[in-house]
Amino acid sequence: AGSAIEEGAGETEVGVAQLATISLLLQYDIDNTLNAFKEQHKMTLDNRQQDSQTDRLDSEQDHLEMESRLDSGKLGGGAFMPPTPPATPNLHQNTAQKRWKILAKVLRKDSEETVSSSSDEFSEEQTASVRRFKSFDLLRQDSFEDHMSLKCLGKTENWYKYRMQLDNELEHSVNIHHMERQLTASDLMGFNNTGNICVWPSEEALTALVLSEVDSYRGKWILELGGGFTCLAGLMLAKYATPYAVHLTDGNEISVENVRKTVCLNELSCYTKCSVLKWQEKSTRSPAEQAKFDYILCADCLFFDEARSALVDTIWYYLAPGGSALIMAPRRGRTLSVFMDECVARGFRVELATRYNETIWQRHLQLKADSALYDEDLHYPLLLRLRKMHS
Repeated sequence: AGSAIEEGAGETEVGVAQLATISLLLQYDIDNTLNAFKEQHKMTLDNRQQDSQTDRLDSEQDHLEMESRLDSGKLGGGAFMPPTPPATPNLHQNTAQKRWKILAKVLRKDSEETVSSSSDEFSEEQTASVRRFKSFDLLRQDSFEDHMSLKCLGKTENWYKYRMQLDNELEHSVNIHHMERQLTASDLMGFNNTGNICVWPSEEALTALVLSEVDSYRGKWILELGGGFTCLAGLMLAKYATPYAVHLTDGNEISVENVRKTVCLNELSCYTKCSVLKWQEKSTRSPAEQAKFDYILCADCLFFDEARSALVDTIWYYLAPGGSALIMAPRRGRTLSVFMDECVARGFRVELATRYNETIWQRHLQLKADSALYDEDLHYPLLLRLRKMHS
């Protein structure tokens, strides 16, 4: 009788777990559906506004043309010049705008140099490091070709196809939306804003790694932390790995909104959700996803000291027993080793890999030999694999 009771209790626990999983997947599905409706509604409104504005402008132009012809005594011809639009007002530049200029110049530079500001608002000259090394040249960015698919999803010029071809000659590609808005100082400053800028080399390396072992992710729950405006590694897996579910997250609302647009124009093979996830805000974590994910992906998120402890705690919260977190980041002095120490203290088993992908490794060796701009300490991402030593 006792064994029958235990068996019944075990079946009840399994049934509860299955219901919890079904409930969570329904949340993913509802999130996707609402996101698609939202994007379609937004674009419909935008198109109506554009049509209305075009009709109004055409009417105004016809009216002005008629007045011009009447003034000149001609009704049958005569050139018409539209009125010159008013000049953009020359607004006073405050400190934040000047800081943005510094950041914008930094982002536009391709060579090793610094950008300085000596304005009145700054007591002394400030310099900013330039992003000298761009990528391992594995990622290709092409203009989007299928214009018909974009009718309900915005301007053609904001969409790009990102392609990655590894040594096995199999090409992987996803459609990526680029943010239309101009980045402001507040968009670029702060630890949760750097993903708005570009795809960093660590995200490129992480994407190459997961695509090289894509079969490992089939049927798995996957979470990407700090994925920026593309969540490229997680998005590629959602399309090609046939995982069970993928949750794409970043701490910045603008980045996540952009990822939602991107998800709408990719044929993904699993349940996919996009969310704002700020590591310090424990109260906003999803209880249904605690210890749920078989794989957690994170690229180049260690550079701010104040965020590292919260990142370690977030990984611990979401990682399933027996799961793996893949952390890709360069050494940057002691930054990586300090993070590793925090992981060990939290209860993780940490494995450090230098030669984790042959394609990336060969590019690394070539850059070391040929490029004066390449700094291994700053630019070569190392791979950390984290696993829980206890639940």
